[in-house]
Order: sequence, then structure tokens, then C-alpha cells
Amino acid sequence: MPCPHFSFKLLGDSRRKDATDEVRQLVFQTLLARSNNGRLGKKVRGEVAAQFGLGLQTVQKIWKRSKASLAQGTVADVKSRKRGCSGQKETPIGLEPLHNIPLNERMTLDEVSRRLHVGKAKLIRYMRKGQLRRHSNNIKPYLTEANKKTRLKWCVNMIDQESTSNDQMFKALFDHVFIDEKWFFLTQNFAKYYLLPDEDDTHHTSKSNNYIPRLMLLCVTARPRF
Repeated sequence: MPCPHFSFKLLGDSRRKDATDEVRQLVFQTLLARSNNGRLGKKVRGEVAAQFGLGLQTVQKIWKRSKASLAQGTVADVKSRKRGCSGQKETPIGLEPLHNIPLNERMTLDEVSRRLHVGKAKLIRYMRKGQLRRHSNNIKPYLTEANKKTRLKWCVNMIDQESTSNDQMFKALFDHVFIDEKWFFLTQNFAKYYLLPDEDDTHHTSKSNNYIPRLMLLCVTARPRF
């Protein structure tokens, strides 16, 4: 025949083990009302745990801690003491020195970590908080003043001269054809494949690794004609 205390322990472990301070206060008041000169019966703790849906160990800790605080002449302490609330607090760091570091020396987190003397894991946490961000910068074509004037002149020439000054429109471009070319390498300098055990290794050759034959594709684009 199983021990009744063992069955209560199983029931307590299957229930949630955390509770708010208000619930813990009600648990203590219930235990205090059912106690006899500061002593509880054998089944009282298990019954109270089942009543509030708490673990048996949680109820025992509430009762033990409350009795200890009352013995010292203070108010019963029933507040939760979670592990996450203890321990050394994270020391905040200042990211202002990052302004004085050149951009070419902070292209990776490793470089930023080394220059700021801060761990990489802490920088990742700052990125999740939004205090540090990653920026991708693509190279843009450099335009001289002559290039800008040429582009502006081409755009002005695309305005339809027959349109009114109040409602200017661009040309229909039915007499324009745009041509573009694209080069494709016939093979790659390095290739990786996934083969079965009974397949032979691939073998491709080229006269030079730096000058691989290419194929040009010429494309012509124009507005649809109806």
C-alpha cells in the first residue's frame, strides 16, 4: 500500500510551483487557521497544496519561512524568492566610444568587441535591445557633376514637347529599344556536388583558372506594340 505522503508529493510536483505574493499570503493564512499552537497535522500541507494548486514543497517553504519571521518578531515573509532575481546584476557599458572608431575597423562584432573591450555575447544582447544595430552598405556609382548634368538632360529630353505646360507628360517610348548584355561563365573554378557511393568523381578542366570561357546573352527590351 503506497504511503499517503508519497502520493501527495506526486500530486504537488504535477502542479505549478510558482504563485503570486497574494496567493502565498492566502496559503499562509489558511495554514495558520488550521494549525494548533503553531503545529500542523500530517495531511494539512498536502490538502492546502491541492486546494491552491501548488506543489507540496512550495507550501512547506511558505510555512517554514513565515514561522521563522514570526519568531523574530517581524511580519510573516511569504514573498517569492526566484533564482532569476538573485546574482550579480549586469554592468551597463557606454557605447559612445564607438563614434571615435573608424568604420573600417568595426565591420564585424569581433572587431567591435576587441576595440570596446566588451564580450561578444554582451554586444549581441545590446543588439536585441536596439542599442546597437547592423547596417549593410552596398557600393554606389560615383557621379561627377558632368554625369549628373548628362542624366538630367536625358530626363528633360524625355518630356513630350506636344504636351501642355500645365500637364506635361513623358514620351510614349514606342520608338525606343533598350539593349543590355549579360555574361555567364561556362563553369566555375570551384564546384561542390553530392554523390552516391557508387558514382564516380566529377572531372572538369579549363586551360586557365583565371580566364574561364564565358557566354554572352544579349537582351532587347521595348514597350509592347498593339
